[in-house]
Amino acid sequence: MKLSISNQESKPVHLPDNTSPSLADWFIVILLAAVAFICFDQAFDMRITMLHSSDLLQCLFSGKIFHFYDYVLGRASAGAYFSNPGEPNVASYNILLYITMAILALPLYLLNLMFRFNHYDVLLNGWGRILFIGLSVFCAHLITRLAGKFTGDPAKAKWTGYFFLSSPLFFYCVIIQNQYDMLSVLITVLALFFYFDKKNYKFSALMSLAVCYKIFPLLIFVPLILLAEKRLGKLFQYAVIAVAPFLATTFAYSIFDPGYQASQAFMVKSGYDFFSWVIKAQLGGGSSNISIFMVVLILICVIAYYIKPKPADFPASAFTLCAASYGSFFIFIEWHPQWFIIILPFFIFMIFSMKNFRLGVLLEIAVSASYLLASSIKFITFYMMNNSLLVTSTLDTFTLSDQPNPVYNFFIAQGYSYVPFISLFAGLLIALLFVAYKDLNSVKTEHTGFGSGIKIERRLLYLRSLTILIYILPPVIYYLSSPIH
Repeated sequence: MKLSISNQESKPVHLPDNTSPSLADWFIVILLAAVAFICFDQAFDMRITMLHSSDLLQCLFSGKIFHFYDYVLGRASAGAYFSNPGEPNVASYNILLYITMAILALPLYLLNLMFRFNHYDVLLNGWGRILFIGLSVFCAHLITRLAGKFTGDPAKAKWTGYFFLSSPLFFYCVIIQNQYDMLSVLITVLALFFYFDKKNYKFSALMSLAVCYKIFPLLIFVPLILLAEKRLGKLFQYAVIAVAPFLATTFAYSIFDPGYQASQAFMVKSGYDFFSWVIKAQLGGGSSNISIFMVVLILICVIAYYIKPKPADFPASAFTLCAASYGSFFIFIEWHPQWFIIILPFFIFMIFSMKNFRLGVLLEIAVSASYLLASSIKFITFYMMNNSLLVTSTLDTFTLSDQPNPVYNFFIAQGYSYVPFISLFAGLLIALLFVAYKDLNSVKTEHTGFGSGIKIERRLLYLRSLTILIYILPPVIYYLSSPIH
């Protein structure tokens, strides 16, 4: 499949020294990634989902593909998948995610049939972790190619891919959290090639797959398609394409697989379904409370439909709208820490489209640092480290506490609230979006954002990546300072 997008009518403006990321720049990224890989591994979700996907292969080969959720529910209720019988780790995602994960798990599944590994679940987790880091590298390649179409400058385009892989939020969401949200991010970036080439049917079809992996891409699909298309008939067609696979598979498994509805009911009861998240932040009013996020999202969609940016400004407008939609999600929804990877590509594109590139980078660093600080207070628990290479190789030397988070322990002991830190993150995120919006409105046709030159400051570049140490250093130092006596 050949990927291309139409030219955006901007004159290429080269970097001052026409540089691209050096070996030293990449060495710092690889070093930090290796430290994150060794010291942390939130293996729980990856291990369970890969085991579910492995069981999907078992159901497929035994002719019980429409009994997958029921099969997993029975095993989970019996205490499989490292769960308590009263709180089973059921298969809660769309079947297309499990099919994709099953394809990824197939080599190990076949090897296990032949050799019967003693620690099959551990191997599945490690295999999945390596695969998703590899998919992230491929995603960075796509980001570089996409940026090249806008900038007209290969050197500047290479920096976008570097900014993705050097982001502390990439280290955190993909390597430390060991999650599979990268699947929907990868398909979304791939779909953007067709979007900017005005092939909206193909764009909608690819986005439908991303929606099946995680429903988050709907939050940007709607503003994007409203920005590109104003005819209601066409909009209806694209919307049907975008949701049809998700609705069809959900309907099919609701009818034929009795375990599907039971699994979904358990997720709703636990408060982990998507629609429970989006209505949590509410304002009192009228006969019922109002979901703040849904009101903001509707406003963003109306703006997307109303505005008609010039061709040269269209990419920057699209990326800013996407960042605003996802950004409002993180401001008004109680997020899980690994989810921030979904907004990262749009942040990078938005910053590279800004004339005030330096201010954009400074604000992005501040957003990343505040996000990691908030996460380090709330989300570092023993299971973030107890499956890591560091802990498993030194268990005879050091003790892992049930709460290996000295930052959290300090704030709890002092009686400090978590609210100021999450408020700091939200405030900085709003500031970045506001500055990007003002910058977009100030761009002149003859001097577009993506055509602007940028100056890479190494000290900011390295400071940006090193902010991951906010999360890494405290628990690692605490662990290494707890020897067994």
